[in-house]
Amino acid sequence: MPKITRDALLICLIIIVGAFFRFYNLNWDEGHSFHPDERNIAASVSRVRFPDKLDPEFFAYGSFPIYIYRTAGEVLLKVTKDTSWNYEWGNINLVGRFFSALFSTLTIPLIYILGRRLFNRYVGLFSAFFFSFCVGIIQTAHFAVTESILIFSVVSVTLLSLLILEHPTKKINYLLLGGLFGASLASKMSTISFLIIPLTSFFLTFNKRDYKHRFISIISFFALGILIFLILNPYTVLRFEKFLESMRYESSVVSGTLPVVYTLQFDKTFPYVFQIENFFWQMGILAGFSVAGMIVIFSEGIKNRNKKYILFSLFPILYFAYVGSWHTKFIRYMDPLLPFLSISAAFFLYLLIKNFKLLGKFLLLTVIFLTILWTIAFFSIYTRGQTRITASRWIYENINPGSNILTEHWDDGLPVTISSNNPGEYRTEQLAIYDEDNENKINYYADNLSQGDFIVINSRRLYATLIRLNDKYPITQRYYKLLFSGKLGYEKVAEFSSYPKVLGFEINDDRSEETFQVYDHPKVMIFGNTKRLDKDTIYQIIKND
Repeated sequence: MPKITRDALLICLIIIVGAFFRFYNLNWDEGHSFHPDERNIAASVSRVRFPDKLDPEFFAYGSFPIYIYRTAGEVLLKVTKDTSWNYEWGNINLVGRFFSALFSTLTIPLIYILGRRLFNRYVGLFSAFFFSFCVGIIQTAHFAVTESILIFSVVSVTLLSLLILEHPTKKINYLLLGGLFGASLASKMSTISFLIIPLTSFFLTFNKRDYKHRFISIISFFALGILIFLILNPYTVLRFEKFLESMRYESSVVSGTLPVVYTLQFDKTFPYVFQIENFFWQMGILAGFSVAGMIVIFSEGIKNRNKKYILFSLFPILYFAYVGSWHTKFIRYMDPLLPFLSISAAFFLYLLIKNFKLLGKFLLLTVIFLTILWTIAFFSIYTRGQTRITASRWIYENINPGSNILTEHWDDGLPVTISSNNPGEYRTEQLAIYDEDNENKINYYADNLSQGDFIVINSRRLYATLIRLNDKYPITQRYYKLLFSGKLGYEKVAEFSSYPKVLGFEINDDRSEETFQVYDHPKVMIFGNTKRLDKDTIYQIIKND
């Protein structure tokens, strides 16, 4: 069989498998919208009315994906006569997740083309395979957020910048690149960092003898990019003050200058080290080879003045150096690096085969095998019921209506509505766990626990962080430790987890960055008030333990 035909069959197979991983069970939360960013985007989509009201009133993300989701919703409304596609968050999220999975799948062949043009067909195929099986990418494809669009964009921008490097006088590439960059920027402002890639290409192809034509081409890139951005994200300019206010807030949060409770998990974490550790959750064993490969590519690019290598490696290195220094280290911030790391891992393994034939082949087969196992293990969470929903069913079946259920603020309350059952069947109280620790906090815990029948902790979001921050939350640390030990009169009556699992082995991912777990497979614990301790007794236990 000719190499071209064989490669085409292999890449088609890789795309089909990758699409299966991405599109399977997009309704994993059964319409309950457990992802806060999905809720924000869905709310924005529901506010848009074509053509009268185009302002989504939300600036953390750009308007472009919101317009895409709304347009798709309008089409579905015409076909199904069901208005919920535009107004119910669960259905809006389904539309958004479809596009996330679609853009993620479309990126697979682009990865192959990029790897092949940079290196060779083998690296292209391995790159596409690793990206197709990348756990971080598969998870992102199941969320109605912008990361899949950004990943598609950064790969496309890199590919077009490479074409400019190869054919610097071809003007159409500048226009395509400008249009694509403008659309990327209209999806999320953080993609401004992608500008490093075309600027590197422009710099590396600078020619004094042809600078006038090149200057016109570069101006056309910027002009079209700005035009597309303004068309797809007009309220950045029309409501500039609101946009600036949102950007200032987001910037303050990521830098840590504005303390917010949902970034407390990053206190006492080390820049760069934290992100590298989480690469292993996103990529498995491949992460180590990825980092090694990136170092080799950049070094070879500088040493041999290989413009392609420099173009490929400069952005991920600068991006990691800058974003990795932030106080706020959500795992999704590293998503734009995953396609580059998939390619660098493939290149490094190819080098090992080239220089150490038997060892290289053994390592390649080992990495492929372990990557497949980790992907199947993680993918298994989408083959099981979401833990919050399973826990809700247990509550309705085992807890009497009218019982007083204590939950935690800043997290999704349980139970959720299922069929004819709804949370209104119970008395619920949200414990303000994040409030400042002081003498009143002990009294607050004692008062609520003495009156409660059950405590529901539906993720590790609060306890895993606050137990670690003893200097800031000494009372709350004691509260959790006493609760888990049973000393507060509550005993664990149910626990629901859905850890990645393969071949009978369960992989506990409690050490991953919080958002890797708490949306689609959190651990839920339910404690029952079995000893019925009074308020004074609970107060003394918490105070004197």
